Amino acid sequence: MIDIHFHCLPGIDDGPEDWAEAVALCRAAAAEGTGTIVATPHVLRGRWVNGDPETRDALVLKLNSMLGGTPAILSGCEYFLSSDAVELVERGKWGPLTTLNRGRYLLVEFPQGEMLPGTGDIFHELSVLGVTPVVAHPERNRLFAEDPGRLEDLLERGAIAQLTAGSLLGDFGVAPLDASAEFLRRGLVQLVASDAHSLDARPPRLAAARARVRADWGAAVELGIFESNPRALLESEPLPWTAAGSRAGRAARFPEGSMP
Repeated sequence: MIDIHFHCLPGIDDGPEDWAEAVALCRAAAAEGTGTIVATPHVLRGRWVNGDPETRDALVLKLNSMLGGTPAILSGCEYFLSSDAVELVERGKWGPLTTLNRGRYLLVEFPQGEMLPGTGDIFHELSVLGVTPVVAHPERNRLFAEDPGRLEDLLERGAIAQLTAGSLLGDFGVAPLDASAEFLRRGLVQLVASDAHSLDARPPRLAAARARVRADWGAAVELGIFESNPRALLESEPLPWTAAGSRAGRAARFPEGSMP
């Protein structure tokens, strides 16, 4: 499996505190079948500025060396969306931002329960610049959970959406669990990632989430979300499994009002 949202670089955000924890966290992911991890430390979020991509890359290089390539660690970040997003992208090669595997996809985090005014326009401009925003864990944002149409609007402006594995398993409570099911029913989900932070509080649970999606939504949805789309993302290609395909699949399995 490919995990495109993972906090594994030590000492720079709320992920592992040291190298021993970082290695143990990545090896736990490998043990459940994850072969590639994109390191996505928080960037420009409060005290976690992490604005120097070269410093982050040095940590990725060292972690790869310590792991011996299993799993492989790639560069990325989780960008806390701000009004100057377009300016940051236009500043040289993304400025302080690192797209996922340095391709066309940028992982974007929203404040809890908020959406920046003009987000739709920002996402449209990013798409024009060749950057596809990946909305991180929308099921844990109250606005998206209460009004899925807000998420659908962003997807229509070129974004894609990534659920958290733990949300599908009930780790964050009933509201994110219900929102995850609703987003899947509406065909608004293109990716699932662990958003792992630590073995104790936020372990990687991608395999369990994959099994849950397969059981509840079928093999086509599972393969699209966990295999085809993550692979295409790393190669900076358009995602082959789309929301339209998801809608067709769920309509056959779960008619309106009968979501799992």
